[in-house]
Amino acid sequence: MSASAGTPAVITMVIASALFWLQYVDLKDTVAPEPLRRLLAAFGLGIVAALMAMGAFTVLDIAGLPALDSGGVGWMALFSFGLIGPIEEGAKILVAALIVFRWQEFDEPIDGFVYAAAISLGFATLENLHHLPGMPVNEQLARAITLPLTHTLFAAVWGLGIARARLGDVPFGGRRLWAVGSVVLAMSLHGLYDFILFAWEATLLTSGIALVLWLVVIARAHTLTRQARWGYYTRHGFSLEPTVYMLWQPERYRLAEARQVA
Repeated sequence: MSASAGTPAVITMVIASALFWLQYVDLKDTVAPEPLRRLLAAFGLGIVAALMAMGAFTVLDIAGLPALDSGGVGWMALFSFGLIGPIEEGAKILVAALIVFRWQEFDEPIDGFVYAAAISLGFATLENLHHLPGMPVNEQLARAITLPLTHTLFAAVWGLGIARARLGDVPFGGRRLWAVGSVVLAMSLHGLYDFILFAWEATLLTSGIALVLWLVVIARAHTLTRQARWGYYTRHGFSLEPTVYMLWQPERYRLAEARQVA
């Protein structure tokens, strides 16, 4: 059996991983970056969401609900799709809807990704601190790196969907469809991921799911950032793609860039 890292090492791994992914996500919002205090507050609310989810599972355990591994594949599917996905994503969505999405800074579609990710990183941090002690060190390291990412990817689905419903150019009748549909999809993807992992221990397949989802989310984030940047330059008199001005009118481009930063 591999040795297990001590508590200080576990805490260091978990916090370092969370900070890395938080910085990575924040860099995706280049037009109007979110205030650090808001990102940290969302991160803290993610910890609260994790406590809520853990509390829900504790109540179910006290009520006599069988454990995930106490039944066959059918029970694992029911547990994953009916409990893990809805409870964990539901807890994140609850703190987002009640607090984060009411902030004045939540004002552009890309913010749905950024704040959902920050909440998820707080959630994954507490979950890692709870589960990592006692694991072999190789598993501790792998989970410290991957768990924040997978939580972020699932939350990005409902974060982008709800942001599009609230802030995007969506007809009134389609807003509820975007919001509810993205929430159901995120819960289902989370349940599917855990079901495959627990029922068949198919880590290669779950890694493939995470990779595809990551590519989709990052592509969407890049599109939203590009649209936001183009909107900014349009408001400042650019009629063509900003990179054209960067090449042919560099002084005008630098002036617009300076205004954006300011």
